[in-house]
Amino acid sequence: MKNPYSMKAILKTTFALIAIPFSLSAQSKYVYHVDLKTVKNDQVQINLTTPPIAENQIVFSFPKVIPGSYSEKNYGRFIEGFTAIDKNGKKLKIAKVNENQYEISNSKELAQVQYRVNDTWDEKRPDFIFQPGGSNIEADKNFVINNFAFFGYFEGYRMLPFELTITKPEQLYASTHLEVDRKSPNLDIIKAKDFVYLADNPIIYATPDTTSFNVGKSKINVSVYSANGKVKSAQIAEYLKPMAAALEKFFNGFPVDSYQFLYYFEDPKSALTGKGLGGYGALEHNYSSLYFLPEMELEKQLKSLVNEVSSHEFLHIQTPLNLHSEEIENFDFVNPKMSQHLWLYEGVTEYFANLVQAQNGLLTEEEFFKNMRDKINQAEEFGDFSMTEMSKNVLTKEYNPKYQSVYNRGALIALMLDLCIREKTNNQKDLKTVVQYLSTQYGPNKPFKDGDLLKELVSYSHPDVSAFINDYITGNKPLPYQYYFSKLGYSYTPETKIQVYYPGRVGLKFENNNFLFSQVEQNALGIQENDTLVKINNMMVDSNNIDEVWNKFFNMNTEYPEISIVVNRNGQEKVLSGKIYSGTATIKNYLIPSTKSSDDEKNNLKLLLKKS
Repeated sequence: MKNPYSMKAILKTTFALIAIPFSLSAQSKYVYHVDLKTVKNDQVQINLTTPPIAENQIVFSFPKVIPGSYSEKNYGRFIEGFTAIDKNGKKLKIAKVNENQYEISNSKELAQVQYRVNDTWDEKRPDFIFQPGGSNIEADKNFVINNFAFFGYFEGYRMLPFELTITKPEQLYASTHLEVDRKSPNLDIIKAKDFVYLADNPIIYATPDTTSFNVGKSKINVSVYSANGKVKSAQIAEYLKPMAAALEKFFNGFPVDSYQFLYYFEDPKSALTGKGLGGYGALEHNYSSLYFLPEMELEKQLKSLVNEVSSHEFLHIQTPLNLHSEEIENFDFVNPKMSQHLWLYEGVTEYFANLVQAQNGLLTEEEFFKNMRDKINQAEEFGDFSMTEMSKNVLTKEYNPKYQSVYNRGALIALMLDLCIREKTNNQKDLKTVVQYLSTQYGPNKPFKDGDLLKELVSYSHPDVSAFINDYITGNKPLPYQYYFSKLGYSYTPETKIQVYYPGRVGLKFENNNFLFSQVEQNALGIQENDTLVKINNMMVDSNNIDEVWNKFFNMNTEYPEISIVVNRNGQEKVLSGKIYSGTATIKNYLIPSTKSSDDEKNNLKLLLKKS
């Protein structure tokens, strides 16, 4: 179809009011004109040719809250110069209803809406928006566009089609799950069936660095922007392939035909400067996920971080894509009613992300249980409370601070629920089979009733599972760590004291492909600032083993009262050896393999981690 707007008019878009011809026939869709070539004051000009409006007054809304993020964002605060124009090019009367909404009078005559949008990443307020849920405007280099941060909709008209006409610098390429019609080096047309679909699919414009691969019948697309060019899409794709294969096996085939990983790797020296509560992480969408991560020198650490975060986000194609409540299906971006099942959407997803990796050799048994112990430590910060009550009220001041508990307490509840279902069904069912069954009963376009899910979970698994749900999901009882970890042959102790050995107060940094001692204070071996670590107990140190070696001999040494290290000091190798200090460490939430595991416990662990 021929573009109804002249290219000349689009390319001349500026921050002034633009007179686009109104002799065009009315179309029941939103047509947004976005100018990424002319960035002024770190703002992008947005011009909307509006669909026909039947009412005399209409409210235009920017989202207050978005799916997948559980706090008020108020994207309207990033909008300036909001103007409504009639078919004769005259301004219409507008009234700002609140931070996110504008009421337009005489809206039957409305033809255009124009405004300027600021990016969120530069915001310095304490209520800074977490980067993966925000936007970045960096002229001629990159644009991170979460569409809910750039575009709005008319109340009552959000399910109309959206068309984005984007003028851009030639060197920038759009990565997104959305359909992109690349009309010319300077012009893209991007379409979405409605605002919900538009909001669910972020866009990154950057110098192209993309890699694709297939897993089963699904195409996986990887797009990378790296601030200093240190991280490449081909590199990330290689990290993802084993994880994607493991997830495809877990799902018995992906429920989506294609999926887009969008990565923004920032220089860690400047990433979080003045960014309020921002931080590294990701935001899931149904067909893509957007990541804000640091560039890292150590490839092993980078790979571990990418797999850890990406596996969680990728698993969201199970829930909430294929298993979600009416509150998510009919999400209200301005006054949302929250689902009570964050324990499912985030907690079960986080548990499955760890389980899948452990079952497929991407995490060792030791690493899996270390992650669970870390989650116990993290969960203590939040205390004991009802997960469903928190979830329903997550936007309130009382419960919003507890939201992060879904990634620790929620994941631990999922592990224990899994073990409970296995126990009650004699290993005939588990949490995965229950979730997958419920997904077949519902799906992307068939939500469940929020109040019915737990009953259905009990009905399909086992009647006795209701006691677990009443105690730990809807109830607020302390989680029974010892009871469930003992079923896997692990011993849990709330607190214990152990003897440890340590060389003194020394740190380590990675610089120019070497590991250098830093922040060196008094120590038993005579280590000096900037000594390069070469060997520990005749073991060569490299990027593949540094974490293991450092923990074993320096960080949590329970075996070696004497150690020998080789360092390079001013170009000469020196051997530093001898007895090191000893002391007693208090360990909270001590979790170790039991020395007296029963055959049943060993079998439970084998079944959980799918060991041969």
